Formats: sequence, structure tokens, C-alpha cells
Amino acid sequence: MTLVVQKYGGTSVGSVERIQSVAQRVIKTVQLGNSLVVVVSAMGKTTDGLVKLASEISKNPSRREMDMLLSTGEQVSIALLSIALQELGQPAISLTGAQVGIVTEAQYSRARILSIHTDRILKHLEEGKVVVVAGFQGISSTEELEITTLGRGGSDTSAVALAASLQASRCEIYTDVPGILTADPRLVPDARLMDEITSDEMLELASLGAKVLHPRAVEIARNYGMPLVVLSSWTDDPGTRVVSPTPQPRSLEGLEIARPVDAVEFDTDQAKIALLRVPDRPGVAAQLFKEIAGQDLDVDLIIQSIHEGNTNDIAFTVSQAIINRAEAVAEAIAPSLRTHPAPHPDEAEVMVERGIAKVAIAGAGMIGHPGIAAKMFATLANAGINIQMISTSEVKVSCVIDAVDCDRAIALLCQTFQINSSPSRLPTPYTPHPTP
Repeated sequence: MTLVVQKYGGTSVGSVERIQSVAQRVIKTVQLGNSLVVVVSAMGKTTDGLVKLASEISKNPSRREMDMLLSTGEQVSIALLSIALQELGQPAISLTGAQVGIVTEAQYSRARILSIHTDRILKHLEEGKVVVVAGFQGISSTEELEITTLGRGGSDTSAVALAASLQASRCEIYTDVPGILTADPRLVPDARLMDEITSDEMLELASLGAKVLHPRAVEIARNYGMPLVVLSSWTDDPGTRVVSPTPQPRSLEGLEIARPVDAVEFDTDQAKIALLRVPDRPGVAAQLFKEIAGQDLDVDLIIQSIHEGNTNDIAFTVSQAIINRAEAVAEAIAPSLRTHPAPHPDEAEVMVERGIAKVAIAGAGMIGHPGIAAKMFATLANAGINIQMISTSEVKVSCVIDAVDCDRAIALLCQTFQINSSPSRLPTPYTPHPTP
């Protein structure tokens, strides 16, 4: 039988009626010949209510007691869902994180998963039961049984970690949206549903605030090659597939915290264009990149720096094959940004630099680990490698350097962050699309 892990968020189990609806969906999945593990969050706003109760008693409650308190929310929803399944004739059993054997580091309120003891789950699956697991929680060790919680996005992380540990065929994440959209539909009514997205793209989206999936869950899926599908709890639409490349073999011990940096990446096909001393007024960047988009040119990093006075510099990188076309666009725009008809030392000027490379470190483990970027910068500085541009997100730090320093930078960063696999070439950059 195919093993599937499903996760239902708080909205999906927010009432008795919704729990019964989830139970019907679970039974349909079982009837298709699947073994099933279901991970659920606390009902609706239960966690917020528990936090409010604690705050009414103490302004600074201990993190241990908060974990003890917050972990009860999921226990309610797993028991109710198991009862709903049993009422429909489907054998089911609810298990807490401790009963499942989700072992975490000893960090209250933000623990990371070390390993999962799957023996008990497998035994219940062999008995034909649906195993309903409390997301968001674990224990610090099998001896002390200290309850820990995983922090924001913990149920997503629980589900994907279980899927990886059980070597499931896929992990399905059920939410209150039809899948992964191109924008927040509350802000952009015509946001489109994506049929498929890569785990690297999803990792960036999640780190920048997309709430459908947490970056930690996406990184586990990427590291272990676990297929993810994001679906709606309310429809039978196919949702969005999150696809990962075939991973390098890796141990399930230290599942989530092996290292904060999971990859060193590079791209030597880079060139830089800088538009210097442009007026500091709305619309300049829009004008430049509208023209770039109109020429169907790929843009990678974009950096704007501020001068004293009323001017800025805008620098961006492109592939070497299109540098001449991108330079021509910038040169065509520059005169419109000057007050003098001819080039002037205090006015807009275009500079081009070839022979550069981009190196990057990436990993969702950087979230909540201060000092990773500083460590990268120090590594390059100690080797005398100058950084020309920097771009960061929660899960990636990219630096533009001289191409002649690229190989040395890669070797040093792999050594510093204990990356043993071959560095990966960065994906093709984004192509902006002109506004109609």
C-alpha cells in the first residue's frame, strides 16, 4: 500500500463540522488503497486563546510552561478527529508528539527535530489504522520526556519530517486556499494558482512571508526529495506540486538541525551594470526595469544605494550573453535623468563590469541563527576577497565578487559551513514582464 502523510491546519479543523469533513476526506484517501498518517494543528484560534490566558496571569511566563500549555491545543484536535473517524467506521488512533517519538533539541518554543522513532506508527499502520498525530510538538529526549514545541509553522514541519522518516510517497498540506498563488488573493483579486513550483522557489517565497508553507518544512522536503502537494480542504482541485531535485543520500539522524547552511551555490555567468547618481525620486527604477523587461532581458540581483543629497546608485546583474543589450537600455535612459545635455560628473552615468561571479549560502536553518551572514563575510574578508554587492533573505545570502576569486571563495565557504557535497550552480534568474 502507498503511504501518504496529510496535514490539516487550524482553519481546516476549526469546528466540529470541519473535523467531520476532514474525516470524510481522510476515509476517501484510505479507500483509494493508501495507508495514512494525518498531522493536525490546534483548532482555529485555540493557540492564540491559550497564549492570552497565560498573559493574563504573567507578563513573562516560562517557556517550559508555555510549551506544556500550547501543546494541549493539538491534543484536542487529534482526539476529536480520531473519534470522528471511528464514528464513520474507520479504525484510528491519536498520538501526541511524545507518543510518536518526535525527538527534538532541548529548546523550548523553537525546538528543531533531531529524529523520529517510527516503530509505533508503523505498528498501527500495519493494523489498518489511520494514525492521527499532534503537529507542532515533540520531546527533548526519550528519558526526560520534556515537552517541546517547534515554533511558527511547526505542524508543517512535523508533517514533512514524518513523511521523510516514514519514506512516504508524498506529503499533502491542506489549507484554506486552493494551493500556492502568485500573490495574496486578498490583495490581488486576480492572483493565479500555480500548478507546480520548485522547492528552491518555494523556499524563497516562504522566507519572504508566503504563509502557505513554512521554510523549515520546505527545506526538509528538498533535503530528502519528499514530494509536497498544497491543496484546499474545501475542494477536490489538484492544488500545487512542490517538486525537489533528487537529493544526495543523507541520514535521518539530526534531521532538521544538521547545519544552518545547507548549500553553497555559485554563478560565474554574471556581469554588472550600475546606473550612478540617478535622481532620488519615484519612478526612476520603474522606468529602468520597464525598459529592461520590454527587451525580454533576465535580471538577477538588484541593489539600490543612497548618497548624501538627492541621488542614488542602482546596480543590477545580468548574464554575460545579454550585457551589451542591457547596457544599451541603461545608456538610452541615462540622458533623461540628467539636467545637462552632455555627461556631467555630478549626474547620471552608466558603468559596466564584466568578470564577476555570484556566490551564495542557502538554508532554512539560518532562520533563528544570528551571525551566519557575518560568518560568510568574515570568511571572504580574511581571504582578501572583496564583496561588491550583497543580497539577503531569511534563507539565502548572495555576494557578488570578482570571477577570479570564485573558486577560492567556494572552497572557503564549503569549509567554513561544513558543506561536503559539490556546490550547485545557481538557477536561471527571473525575467521581469512588462506592464501592459
